[in-house]
Amino acid sequence: MARVTFIGLGLDSEKGLSLEGLQEARRASSVFAEFYTNPMPNLNLQELESLLGKKVTILSREQLEDENGREIILAAEKKDSVLLVPGDPLVSTTHVSVRLSLAERGINSRIIHAASIVTAVCGATGLQNHKFGKSTTLPNSTLVPSSIIDTVLNNKDRGLHTLLLLDTDRSKGSPLTIGNALLLLGTVLSELDDWLVVGAARIGSPDEKVRTARGRELKAVAFGDTPHTIVIPSRLHFMEAEALKVFSGASDTDLEDYR
Repeated sequence: MARVTFIGLGLDSEKGLSLEGLQEARRASSVFAEFYTNPMPNLNLQELESLLGKKVTILSREQLEDENGREIILAAEKKDSVLLVPGDPLVSTTHVSVRLSLAERGINSRIIHAASIVTAVCGATGLQNHKFGKSTTLPNSTLVPSSIIDTVLNNKDRGLHTLLLLDTDRSKGSPLTIGNALLLLGTVLSELDDWLVVGAARIGSPDEKVRTARGRELKAVAFGDTPHTIVIPSRLHFMEAEALKVFSGASDTDLEDYR
């Protein structure tokens, strides 16, 4: 019976594809990919196709979400297919509906995992994974949903860090940057200027950049190209505080209130 394999590409380029993922994609009859959920800074489609030895069909948000991956389903009814996904394929719920649609039709599926921003941010910042609370995504809009503020405040009250993903959807204009996100959040969360904030750009890339400072100071930092991510820390373990100081330039003065 034919099968669909969801393969993670990691965070930066086609080089993030695992050996297992590469072998599975080369073996498949059809290769699909999407790049709207998380832009990969250094991905080269021609290099990817050369690596796989076959054409890659790019699917849009509409084709995967509104049509429930109809093209993949049609291909998988005949022969094995793969879907290449930035990051780790099913960390978010975006593609679960496609996998469910496959199951309803009796088509098997499996996942080949890869690096995700959810885990990589811990290594890049030195913050501990078990000290993160619920994560949230800030849309590229003029309004900040109240649910985002609730998430940040609830996490802080519980001594947990907040991973704040920034909208990368280019159909809404330029992807959201750290500076613009802080300005937007500041309209409804005035205390953010005084809080310790971690800004991270292009995590997983050779030129990734991570800086830690008070919100008002971080707005002025030039982080360069997207994708950008923000972490709003709560209480810090002494190892976390030292990591922020050594790896992202946090000052002893700024860290004092968080130890």
